[in-house]
Amino acid sequence: MNLKQLINKSYYGTINYIGSKDDLTRMEQYILYSLDVLKEFNNIIVATNYNGEFQGQNTKVWKKYFPNCIILDLPVNRGHNFGTADLDNVVFDYCKDNNIEWLCKGANDVLFQPSLLDTEIKESDFYYLNGFSFETIYLNEFDLQRLKDNHFTPQTNFYIINVSKTDYLTNKEYLNETYEYFKTLPNFNNKPWEHIKGWSCEEFLAECISRNNLTKSHILTEESYLKLFNTIKDYKIGDPSHKNIFINGICHFQYPNQPVIEI
Repeated sequence: MNLKQLINKSYYGTINYIGSKDDLTRMEQYILYSLDVLKEFNNIIVATNYNGEFQGQNTKVWKKYFPNCIILDLPVNRGHNFGTADLDNVVFDYCKDNNIEWLCKGANDVLFQPSLLDTEIKESDFYYLNGFSFETIYLNEFDLQRLKDNHFTPQTNFYIINVSKTDYLTNKEYLNETYEYFKTLPNFNNKPWEHIKGWSCEEFLAECISRNNLTKSHILTEESYLKLFNTIKDYKIGDPSHKNIFINGICHFQYPNQPVIEI
């Protein structure tokens, strides 16, 4: 089976933060770049939080290209990490509540090329990109197989999951409790994982996969995985989320003014 067959029956759920007109302009540019792939999805779910009155403009942009897309606006923005977790939950819960079987979770700074559609996949409940950095490689003694066996940190900006086989994504009570706790800390640095082990959207996702006993499959071929591994090792890349690396038709394009590595 190729990925196009799965994408055709999946909803694409993208999350975003809009705080300026520039954000809206960049978002539309990214939509246009990825349009050939986005049109292959069954439908689009757009979950957004804001800093400013941009709800109407955001809806207008998405409806221009996808008239039937679902718009989910959050009235409260709890900041980068908590806000992201809230948006992830909103998309996931919408799928659960509306009996949507397959969700392809993305973000508005993710780009797609049509080559993604040709990716061969085996039958699984969960398809993902593993996040790792130079430090991860070092801790696994520069051994790719050891890393693959011992390190599971699925990226939250792109994965495909059979939602019908899950209970929930992230415990909302836990999010609320930790949010209130961090509000009491003086000079909180907005890095929850430095204060509570396991607090990250990636680890919440990994827990969901483990808790529900989902079968999982890395979306990269062995050849592509090795190329990514060597690129991170050779360039000593410290960010585990593969920003500005185009691989297998997917790019987490967070830094539009910086070069892209294509592998």
